[in-house]
Amino acid sequence: MIRPFEPLMDIPYYYPCNLPLVREVLRRQGIRSGLGLLAAARLYGVPACSDTGLVKTYFNKLDYAEAVWRQTGKTEFASLEEGLREGQRLIGEGELFLVTGTSYYLPHCEDYLSPKYIEKLVDPGSRQYLVDHWLAVYGIEETRLHVYDPVPARYAGPLSLQAFDDFWKGNKAIPELANAKRKEELHSYCSIGIAAADDAKCSAYEEQLLQAVATHAHEFLSAREVAEEARTYYFGYAVTRRLLGQLHRSLAEGAAALGALSAFVFDMRWSRYFFRDLLREAAETLGSPFDGHAAAFDAIVADWEDAHKQLQGRAAAERMAKLGVALEALAKREHRLYEMLWADARGAGLFAKRQRSDARGPDGRRETILRIVLDSCEDLNRFQGGAVPVELGAEAPLYGRNGNLDSLGLVSLLASVEQGIEEALGCGIALSDIAAASVPDSPYRTVDTLVGYLLERLPEAG
Repeated sequence: MIRPFEPLMDIPYYYPCNLPLVREVLRRQGIRSGLGLLAAARLYGVPACSDTGLVKTYFNKLDYAEAVWRQTGKTEFASLEEGLREGQRLIGEGELFLVTGTSYYLPHCEDYLSPKYIEKLVDPGSRQYLVDHWLAVYGIEETRLHVYDPVPARYAGPLSLQAFDDFWKGNKAIPELANAKRKEELHSYCSIGIAAADDAKCSAYEEQLLQAVATHAHEFLSAREVAEEARTYYFGYAVTRRLLGQLHRSLAEGAAALGALSAFVFDMRWSRYFFRDLLREAAETLGSPFDGHAAAFDAIVADWEDAHKQLQGRAAAERMAKLGVALEALAKREHRLYEMLWADARGAGLFAKRQRSDARGPDGRRETILRIVLDSCEDLNRFQGGAVPVELGAEAPLYGRNGNLDSLGLVSLLASVEQGIEEALGCGIALSDIAAASVPDSPYRTVDTLVGYLLERLPEAG
């Protein structure tokens, strides 16, 4: 007999297929959660991109441990029959049986036996990743199973045993997909284990919401740039800086650069949607002041989407100057809201950090110093009328032929950097002597040359 099951079905289209299933698993374990919090636990609401221009979530590039929920492992069974026996055991104990496979063989999915499913993944120019699809089994009978598959199909109901077998063999069993360029590790007859993270077991739902808001606000304002091998990853306001840099290039280059700017604005919407959901969840649960913050962020999202519309059409190039001013004002407004969110949520603390390399090591130290220099530039712009184009990140000019700082501005910047290094790394470094600024190969030309200069001097100061 199949137990009654009324799962959440009204799920926004931009959610990955696993999060609604995770929510149902945790609910059966007695853990309260919402979709906004579950997405926030993997920092889906933090804007992120790489130097290739790809806008996506890079949770693994940051230093947070798994919060709220965790994946306990994957089991790949030798056969359909072996896997079904384990599913019957779990369902008999009141749990869901989470499995992965291919939507190509699910009759209730748009991908069902569709040539387009194969074509879009093997196209040499495709940017889509081939990943296995998750669904939950909540009942097993002799000739059919009962499955919960909310994204994107919004389906809960029966599935024939044959269709389930085809699904469960996975993308790995479709020969044509062997040519897919971008793919994650694929499995056949695979199940997934999910459990509450340690913090979810000992923390109240309300506290987790506050920590999620605090962590997102902290990461946005920190504007981290993480260098890893030959790539750099940008987070929070650092992504906005790159967007504003693209805006300045569009103003200089005209219509030819509009397409890239429009695509950038479009891709940034996804992180805002997830953060909007988190704030709405916090507003519904915690009330003031998060109800006001949620309403303010709703308006910011709407204004970004209106800006994207303004970038469309033949007349977009003619509107660029006016639109550029509006985008810069919108970015500042968004930054101010994150400052208020941080002030109201910081008392709850951040998500727990995972163990990582010492910040004094070469990679961690460079990231820390880059963040200190850019933060100091922002403070100089905000409080002393500086004009450093921080949206260019490490490429931003500071002093000399292409820079906007005079000698007094440079001294102010270096004093702020000195203080930041002292606070972050616990070592003093004297930068007040700017004699080096006059030499042809001055270390103060750009943010990047200043960071390199500081890295050279730190061992002597440490």
